[in-house]
Amino acid sequence: MGTTVTLRFADGSTDTLHIGEIADVRDPQLVTSDSPLGRALLGRAPGDTVSYEAPDGAATAVVVSLGTPGDQG
Repeated sequence: MGTTVTLRFADGSTDTLHIGEIADVRDPQLVTSDSPLGRALLGRAPGDTVSYEAPDGAATAVVVSLGTPGDQG
């Protein structure tokens, strides 16, 4: 919890997300720890590929980096 993760998705795009406990509609970058993506990220390290169920079906992403919200990557 309280971790930021940068992911590279299958389409080549990257995004930095925050892993937390409670969904907040004001933070579209927040992924809850009990969501499919949040569960897939638990215990992962940079370079790992994660598989998860997205609204459009099965998806994968590569963990680029992990840190805390204050980290400057």
